[in-house]
Amino acid sequence: MRIGLLLLALLPFTSTAELSANEPIDIGSRRELFVDSALIDQMNGQAELRLHHPTPREIAIQFDQPWEGNASGYPTVIQDGDLYRMYYRGHAYIIDDPPLKQAQSEVVCYAESSDGIHWTKPNLGLFDWPGSPENNIIWRGGPETHNFAPFIDTNPGCPPAQRFKAIGGTITSKGLLTFQSADGIHWKPLSDGPVVTKGAFDSHNTAFWDPDHHRYSMYVRYFSEDQFKGLRSIGMCHSDDFEHWSEPVGLEYPDSPPQQMYTNQIAPYYRAPHVLFGFPTRYVAKPLTDFVQTLPPVELRTTLIAADERVGTDLTDGLFMSSRDGLTFHRWDEAFLRPGPEAEGRWIYGDNYQSYGLFETQADQPGLPNEISLHFDEGAWRDSRRVRRYSIRLDGFVSLHAPYAGGEVTTKLLTFNGNQLSLNYTTSAAGSLRIEIQDAEGQPIEGFTLNDSAEMFGDSTQQIAQWSSGSNLSGLSGQPVRLRFVLKDGDLYSYRFETHDR
Repeated sequence: MRIGLLLLALLPFTSTAELSANEPIDIGSRRELFVDSALIDQMNGQAELRLHHPTPREIAIQFDQPWEGNASGYPTVIQDGDLYRMYYRGHAYIIDDPPLKQAQSEVVCYAESSDGIHWTKPNLGLFDWPGSPENNIIWRGGPETHNFAPFIDTNPGCPPAQRFKAIGGTITSKGLLTFQSADGIHWKPLSDGPVVTKGAFDSHNTAFWDPDHHRYSMYVRYFSEDQFKGLRSIGMCHSDDFEHWSEPVGLEYPDSPPQQMYTNQIAPYYRAPHVLFGFPTRYVAKPLTDFVQTLPPVELRTTLIAADERVGTDLTDGLFMSSRDGLTFHRWDEAFLRPGPEAEGRWIYGDNYQSYGLFETQADQPGLPNEISLHFDEGAWRDSRRVRRYSIRLDGFVSLHAPYAGGEVTTKLLTFNGNQLSLNYTTSAAGSLRIEIQDAEGQPIEGFTLNDSAEMFGDSTQQIAQWSSGSNLSGLSGQPVRLRFVLKDGDLYSYRFETHDR
């Protein structure tokens, strides 16, 4: 297959899938999650990997300024130390009379927050709109304003003047342009012209420094048959210097049927950066039927059908996927975010787009662990266009789940560094989690058998595993072992070997 033939050139490392069954996988002290089966050798009983869903919270941003409007969107959120930065497109369409028409030019806007929950739009005074500098516009230019996507460049060799980088562009610019900023507010072009020219681009393309592979990665809108033919999809390319890029190749999704995706929102998961998370917007084409025309918002849908039929009939929702090599993704076919109750009016093309960037926020009650926050768009094509914050448990996207009847998983052969095993899990009052550590031959290690394991129950993001001899695993550090997780009416989200002073 095309991607398979390019793997050696694109990814100069050995994936867990390529390792011999008898060769241990060194996980060191990194956090491992159950977003895929890469480290699972056996799954028994009624254990399964289960996708979880975010919880809706407050409206974060309302697009209510004259330079914003019903087509504002594509937010990127960056957690920069104690400051949260949001970048988004300000734009509006006229939809009353066909065809759809742009009401104004697109601009790049900026908001910030001290807690990731309450946002302000500062008056920056950088650009006039119209005739007044009192606005939060940080860039007015060409096609790049459609999908301007910044990131903090964590490359150790990055010059301070380029600490913030961004990509943006469409077919009008003949590809993606690059931009630079020292402070995230004042921007200027970095490239003289487009650096990537193969692709469709009229979506939220993304880029980042990949610390595992010591290079930049870029994910772009891509069609399976090129030239806007075939399925809407995602392509990946990479660069050593952010200037010269490989040609994009399409991603692969084993065991997932063909589906159309509009955005990608791919980045290293900040708590386990060896795993990439993606949150693509799924595009679902629907025929014009009597039933479709009954879905709220009915009046708006009728107007959109008259202006552009597919805009009034087709739907969008949110997906979750993950990858360990950047090209092959485990994609969940079930929605990560459904459009929700019909009365809320989100069963419409353009709603349920996830912003780019996960960021950590405090829980709404004192003493509880932090949560992960993320944003989704609401109110497409309406004056009520806005962004709502959602939250999810730390590492809480997918879990190893077992019902009351129980289930278990045994990992592949591993080596680790550390003297304790930290767990992110939850059970019912009648549920439990126990852990056995086995040797390379699959035999229980004395002192760490299932009978030696403490029966753990509760809800913790950092529970230290206990056995009859205590929690000290220093004698097993560096040795090939297997972990056997036995679970009942509970969920295990992640585990990590850590070193603690004793």
